[in-house]
Formats: sequence, C-alpha cells, structure tokens
Amino acid sequence: MQENEHKEETLKKISGLYQDWFLDYASYVILDRAIPSVYDGFKPVQRRIMHSMRELEDGRYNKVANIVGNTMKYHPHGDASITDAMVQIGQKELLIDTQGNWGNIYTGDSAAAARYIEARLTPFALEVVFNPKTTEWVKSYD
Repeated sequence: MQENEHKEETLKKISGLYQDWFLDYASYVILDRAIPSVYDGFKPVQRRIMHSMRELEDGRYNKVANIVGNTMKYHPHGDASITDAMVQIGQKELLIDTQGNWGNIYTGDSAAAARYIEARLTPFALEVVFNPKTTEWVKSYD
C-alpha cells in the first residue's frame, strides 16, 4: 500500500507540465534568440551569417542567395529568416558592403530578392569582428 501512495505522489498533472515547459521555452527564445548578445551585439542568426560570410570571403561580392545557402548549414530555420537578418545588417552599412537594391529603412522599401543582391564583408568587419584580440572563438557543434 505504501508503494501505491508513493507512485501517486510523483504523478503530476499534464497542464502543470505544459505551463513549466512553455515558460522554459519562452525564456530560451527571449534570452537566447530574440535579444542580441551583450558580448558582440549579434543575435545567433546574425552571428552565423557573419561566420558564413567569412568562410566565403575572397574579396569579391557574393550573391546573397549563396551566402544564405551556406548559412543554412549552421542555421537550418529557413532561408527567409536568414535573408531578412542579413538585409537588416546590410542596411546599416557597417559590417556588410552591399551592392544592389537593399531597400530603405526610412521609406520602408524592401530589398530585392536574394538572387539579385550581392554582399561582402567590409574592411572594418574583417579587422574588428574576426580579430582574435577582439572576438573569442570557441568550438561549436559542427
């Protein structure tokens, strides 16, 4: 009898589990994906874009569609989210040197399709973002 009582005490209602799981997941999304990191100012997708652009860096402009395709190796959440994040970085004209119609943040005009626009890293990005004295590099899952 005592064993049965113990089993009943460990059972938890499913509604309580969903509430706990939702709060855990919501916290993860807000803290790890939606808010830029205090260390480098990037969201994970932006960090992966920059890494991918560094891999493809040869001094020439690359089609954004190619950069997005390469980034999907590290961020398998769809090309639209990667393209949007890249356009947001490119419109600031600090880390990405752009070519083509990247839209306008003041008028709300959207960028052209990824197959029509090109990008490369700026000298500033190459010097600051990828400098071992500035950025601490650690092994990743891949």
